[in-house]
Amino acid sequence: MVTASDHACRHRQPRHDAWTLGWDAHAFATNPLAIFDANIYFPYANTLAYSVNMIGSAFIAAPIIWLTGDLVLALNLVLLASCMLCGLGAYVLGRRIGLGTAGAVIAGLVFAFSPTRFFRLSQLHLNAEQWLPFAPAWLHAYLDAGRARDLRVALAFFPLQSRTSGHGAVMLGVAMVALTIDRLAGDAPLALLRRVRDVGVAGVVLLVPAVLVLLPYRRAKAEIGLDRSLERWGVTPESFLASPSVVHQYLLSLVTDRDLTAAASAFLFPGYLALVVAAIALWPTPERPGAGQPARRDVWFYALLTLLSLSFFAGVPLDVWSWVHAWPGFSFIRVPSRFMILTTLALAMLAGAGFARLTAGASGRATIVAGTAVSALLLGEYSAYPFTGVPFTMPAPAIVTWLATQPGPFVLAEVPVPRASHGGAFERFQTAAMLHSTTHWQKTIHGYSGIQPPLSGRVFDELDTFPDDRSVATLRALGVTTVVVHRPR
Repeated sequence: MVTASDHACRHRQPRHDAWTLGWDAHAFATNPLAIFDANIYFPYANTLAYSVNMIGSAFIAAPIIWLTGDLVLALNLVLLASCMLCGLGAYVLGRRIGLGTAGAVIAGLVFAFSPTRFFRLSQLHLNAEQWLPFAPAWLHAYLDAGRARDLRVALAFFPLQSRTSGHGAVMLGVAMVALTIDRLAGDAPLALLRRVRDVGVAGVVLLVPAVLVLLPYRRAKAEIGLDRSLERWGVTPESFLASPSVVHQYLLSLVTDRDLTAAASAFLFPGYLALVVAAIALWPTPERPGAGQPARRDVWFYALLTLLSLSFFAGVPLDVWSWVHAWPGFSFIRVPSRFMILTTLALAMLAGAGFARLTAGASGRATIVAGTAVSALLLGEYSAYPFTGVPFTMPAPAIVTWLATQPGPFVLAEVPVPRASHGGAFERFQTAAMLHSTTHWQKTIHGYSGIQPPLSGRVFDELDTFPDDRSVATLRALGVTTVVVHRPR
């Protein structure tokens, strides 16, 4: 038994995300076929499936981790890359539906920097929705021109998103199914046999990774009940006006003294300018829109997609979430307000279309000037400068780095464990223990996810009285070989 000082810090989600990227990179280099058998929650297996696996993001993070060993650097660069790719993806989708360059840039800025997506920086699995716009872009191309290769490219983005964010995969599925139904309900022929041929063997192979990644989650669902209940899924009314933007907070302060951000359960306000320009997209237009303007069917599709995704979390009077919660994939989503990310993408397309409507008939130079002005106004409105970030480091106790020099394998426990009823303190301790394990990657009884295995919960409760006979006997029965005792500072 050894002792060490307590180095737990306050940031449980970034620590969890950093551990996940680190584990994925470690598994890539050691045993990729066993990537879901993570080192946490011993003696359970398949524990990576207790939360978002982030394998898609780890493709970006792994080279950084292998070269530098710096999990914080890898996490930050993945977040920056996802932001850039979200903007690029929305630009590509905008161009695909007929937006001019300026309109597509505006769409990209809305999706990349709207508070509804950008200020989820502390939640990588929600921020990294970069493949969400790309798949519909190629699906649009397929439904317009009928080229089989476009359909296969669209299908290829689905496993990319499913391995990056399960939430994003569900949203992407909603968008692709809705777009297909919209076109088939219009002038696109069903031609079922031709559609199957267009998918082909190549398309099926492309979807295999998305199917394979579902298997560990179905196993986790069967073993520990990995499902989300309907409890507390609603959002506070203040959430729909909440934003950390300086402009938004200043304008709200002119009409109310209440701190709406403090009362909000999520940032769901996409911005004044985006809403105004998106509304302009719904103005009547000529039967044949000019250059840089999308077809009216696409404008109305994204208007309907905005309403559809909004209905999943808007609550009364529709209460749609109660009806769809049990559908495949939906039951893994803990908070349906996260569908605001899909709402933001649809709104971004409308904002681009609204700008095209405003500048219809303008010269190329005038359109560029107007696009630059609207882009600058958007960025100014979304600004949260000065950014109130907190410096984030992950120092490990000396005893943990010493353990990395010792021969393995061994199974680790860290005590004293705060009671689960202490909420934040318990979660911070667990994520700190997960990070400690990145120095040696040995098995540990600790872990953090939305679902806690029953045995782990009982063990953590018993460790509150360590080192009494019962807790020591429990650790021995589990197969724990090493205990780190943290002394209060």
